Amino acid sequence: MKLFFSALQWAFFILAGSLVVPISVASSYGLEGADAVAFVQRTLFVLGIAGFLQALFGHRLPVYEGPAGLWWGVMTLYAGLGSVLFGSTGATLQVLQYSFILSGIICILLSLFGLVDKLVRYFTPTVVGTYLFLLVAQLSGSFLKGMLGTSNANPAGNGSMFALSIIVVAIAILAVKLPYVGSYSVLLSMGGGWLLFYLFGLTKPIPHSDTLFQLPKLFVFGMPRIEGSMVITVIIVTLLLLTNMLASIRVVQQVLARQEVPFEANRFKQAGIMSGVAQILGGMFSAVGPVAISGSAGFIAATRINKRLPFLLGSGLVILISLLPGVTAFFATIPAAIGYAAIYPVFAGMVGLAFREYDSVTDKERLRRTTGLGLFTGIGVMFVPSGAWASFPPFLTSLLSNGLVLGSVIVILLEVLSSKARQRA
Repeated sequence: MKLFFSALQWAFFILAGSLVVPISVASSYGLEGADAVAFVQRTLFVLGIAGFLQALFGHRLPVYEGPAGLWWGVMTLYAGLGSVLFGSTGATLQVLQYSFILSGIICILLSLFGLVDKLVRYFTPTVVGTYLFLLVAQLSGSFLKGMLGTSNANPAGNGSMFALSIIVVAIAILAVKLPYVGSYSVLLSMGGGWLLFYLFGLTKPIPHSDTLFQLPKLFVFGMPRIEGSMVITVIIVTLLLLTNMLASIRVVQQVLARQEVPFEANRFKQAGIMSGVAQILGGMFSAVGPVAISGSAGFIAATRINKRLPFLLGSGLVILISLLPGVTAFFATIPAAIGYAAIYPVFAGMVGLAFREYDSVTDKERLRRTTGLGLFTGIGVMFVPSGAWASFPPFLTSLLSNGLVLGSVIVILLEVLSSKARQRA
């Protein structure tokens, strides 16, 4: 029974962090009704398979794969530009399918030729700590907006929704402290939140589905369309995805080490290869490309569910849900505010993980200089409107519009320069 509830909590955690992106992308490209549900299904299917592949053949850690924020940004960008550049929305989606597949191939080649093993040495505690701080800073706005019920289409907040979200956060915080059930805080808070929102009439009606079981289809938008202009953008995004993946692996390894859970420490090449396979699957199944999510570390730290088996079973449940249109539609109607509120303490707790990384750095003066530049730049970029980068080349937009990635890259570069300076001295 304990294994079942642990797996169920992993499944709910994955769903809470994964539904918003495909729903948003589907809306951006005018996919509605059954088409939107099918897009969410295919994305969940790819995410579940990617998590399985990584846990079995890649890094072999309980790290869930979520829709990559970088790909979300690229897809949102081309939702506006694509019709002008490629002729139509359908053609844009075909180009994006090609982009995912190309990214996967590049990722596999870079891993096979040892780039990932070379990159990982630069993920020092300074880099990982800064990455975690920037991650929390970047997500905090989305969490609060989600709990308020605001969106671009509806900028006004919902007071009732926000009040109930605060109650759900309180349930999640209190549940962690309860004996015997503390490990299931996410599950309890999501279930309790769902009931509260239903009682106050804040849930959506569940759309009807005539299909009980549906396998995901390949190349739903047509065969991939090759566009040479996308190559540079794809290379940059792939390198940044590898950066995100390595940071996520590192922080989860740190949490597992503190909980005295054994793991294989040097499987970065295998993780890179599986990440490439996952990108290819994203293109083949016309979904959103995945990436390892650092929030897994916060989940493990909060719940102490740190074994691979519950994670594998949870990923299996996500795959099963993706094959059942009615069930997918049911979960897609969960108010985003519930998901944000239920996992709010998990991500807030990642600030503590960042401090632990900084505590392990001996040269505090260099730490302050390096992190100051990275945090100042990364957080500053988060306040720049995305339209400010519209005149830049797309590959630069992908980097400059993402404060998490830009700040992390700056700290990595400063760490590399500092390391070389010390070697010369």
